[in-house]
Amino acid sequence: MTRIRLIGLASASILLLTGCGSVPAFNPGVAARVGDETISVNEVDDVSTSFCTYVEGQLQQGQVLAGHYLRGQVAGALALRAAVDQFADEQGVSAADDYAQAVDQAKGQLGSLPDDQVQAVIDVQGVTLYLQAVERSVGEEQGASGDAATKAGEQEFLAWLADQDVDIDPRFGVSIDKGVTTPVDTSLSYGLGDTTKKADADQPDTAYAALLPETQRCG
Repeated sequence: MTRIRLIGLASASILLLTGCGSVPAFNPGVAARVGDETISVNEVDDVSTSFCTYVEGQLQQGQVLAGHYLRGQVAGALALRAAVDQFADEQGVSAADDYAQAVDQAKGQLGSLPDDQVQAVIDVQGVTLYLQAVERSVGEEQGASGDAATKAGEQEFLAWLADQDVDIDPRFGVSIDKGVTTPVDTSLSYGLGDTTKKADADQPDTAYAALLPETQRCG
């Protein structure tokens, strides 16, 4: 059986952006829509605050991230998780047991942190593991096992996702493409200064991000 780990992905995922599909006009306060479910801007902000506090403890001394990146990662993760929840419900499955084991392991390793930070790490950094665990359960229901089950479930999820309305507010600059969250340029405004441009580049310059106002950065 394939074992999965949630903690240990922090360094690789901190600088990644995540998100969901193309976007129509959004009602005030709505960050994303996944079918009939909405994710509020307030929820994104709350999770971003908790996740930022955690991330600050992982960054090397002097490193800073632009807040735009962090909020995009959070908004995308929450939207993708909502999509996976709906997919699992429709398929009548839950995540494979390894996911619960990974969450328990993460809680043990993060036990000294406040509950909101622990949950933020699970919600944001654990979303890919959650998706894979659900995909594996779907594949196992079809009679496959191991990697073959995960692959079969992935195909089912991608086919299901293609028929869903999954939208994210363009302010977050992220999209779901083939079940994977990726950065996209959906900004309706542009930074004109050198600091803003480099802090918000596809590969963010942490030195320039440090020059941003405190309210626009993490670290």
